Amino acid sequence: MKGKFFFLIFIFTVSLWAQNVEEAVNLVENETGFGVKAAALGNAFTGVADDYSAIYWNPAGLAQIKMQQIYGSLNHLKLQTDATYLGNKSTFDQGFTKFQSFGYVYPFPVRRGSLVLAIGYQRIKDLNHVVQYSGFNPNSNDLAFSIYNDLGYDGLILPFDLDLNISQSIKEEGHLSEWSIGGAIDLAPNFSAGATINFLGGGSDYRLKYLQEDVKGTNAYNIYDNNDQLIENFYYNYYQLEQLVNTDYSGFEFKLGGMWRLDNSLRVGGNITFPVKLSVEETWTFSDELSYDIYSISDDVTYHFVEPYDSVGKFSYNIKVPFKFDLGISYSIKNLMLTAAGRYVDWTQLKLERDDNTAEWYETYFTRQNDQVPLILRDVFSYSAGAQLALFNNRLQLRAGYRYVPSPLKDVDKKVDKRYFSVGAGFAAAENTQVDVAFIRGVYEADKYYRYDWDYDQTLEPMQTKEKYQMDRLQVGIRLNF
Repeated sequence: MKGKFFFLIFIFTVSLWAQNVEEAVNLVENETGFGVKAAALGNAFTGVADDYSAIYWNPAGLAQIKMQQIYGSLNHLKLQTDATYLGNKSTFDQGFTKFQSFGYVYPFPVRRGSLVLAIGYQRIKDLNHVVQYSGFNPNSNDLAFSIYNDLGYDGLILPFDLDLNISQSIKEEGHLSEWSIGGAIDLAPNFSAGATINFLGGGSDYRLKYLQEDVKGTNAYNIYDNNDQLIENFYYNYYQLEQLVNTDYSGFEFKLGGMWRLDNSLRVGGNITFPVKLSVEETWTFSDELSYDIYSISDDVTYHFVEPYDSVGKFSYNIKVPFKFDLGISYSIKNLMLTAAGRYVDWTQLKLERDDNTAEWYETYFTRQNDQVPLILRDVFSYSAGAQLALFNNRLQLRAGYRYVPSPLKDVDKKVDKRYFSVGAGFAAAENTQVDVAFIRGVYEADKYYRYDWDYDQTLEPMQTKEKYQMDRLQVGIRLNF
């Protein structure tokens, strides 16, 4: 069986641990950012940017803060996935409660205008994912194994591919985060400029489990000797594998923003995030196990075999993330504020790069992946809108928002685009203390194909699933001004 396992490991290490274009763009696209008020407004915050979270959305907005501010927030995320596989629907949900952000804002005393410095930490994207499914597959999944054992089997290839109970689960937990230093200054009575330096970090833990069982005894074979005499009966029992990938992320990012205050009610903000080289370091573990029985006719004995295989390794590479351009506007009239924002990213400029610690022969692999970028990725404009109603002399603010994020993949169904609906509130708990809450629901769908066949034949049915995702997020934050 050793030869077959080696080939399986080659497939899995290339398809998973050697990042491909689709996996890379899924990692870096659709940042949720941070900020409870921003989240309640559907992330339409580029033209508002009036608390510490401006360090992410538009650092020029920091110039609006006139008092020292301490900011903190928590995030609770509940994921629910419905996966349909071979007509069977499986529902799985899991919750994650995490610290989200902490920051400090200091406005310098100046004779005219504003000069503000901010520093802090925040998680800007969750990398949590859960899905599991199972079903009976009467069709072939093209798996076969080379059998080696002390009964004289020397690489005999026997398929294990029909009438199988198949189950799979995938769980991933992690985040992208940043330590930030930002500042803003008034360059004119109605214009502010700001900049943020981010030190990116974070990590994720990925775990995949796969199991196939021969429940009908279909995968059985008669073994003959050189004289065509029946000598043994061979029976497959199960095959299972487990993949573990622990990943660390690091990088450096620079943002530059501007805020125009056209009058007391209208603001326009813009923000540029310059290209980033995100370094990815993966430590992976692969283990699998094959179980089969052999009945020896001459001995009248059944021999039970369980053959395990384990492999570990490290892999590192870089993802070059292109420019991100944000534009936002907000308009206030009496106690009502309306806001909208958009983000443009040309994902055809994304690149994968071999790290110096990775073997040189991977250079060809990354070259092929980069050649695929303009063929499978596109430029994307995501947008959001929100509204805030202030009541009781601005002691209570009611908020709602909507965000739409198209898929960066070409020629995909609209159902894979992500849609977010949000509501929230802010209230003055004390004279200088503001508490904000937000609830956000995100929904999208995807047709997935998990590759366990030899030739990556995309027309095969066995590992194709239809998945629906619902993400419910509750955020709570506090702002202390002094």
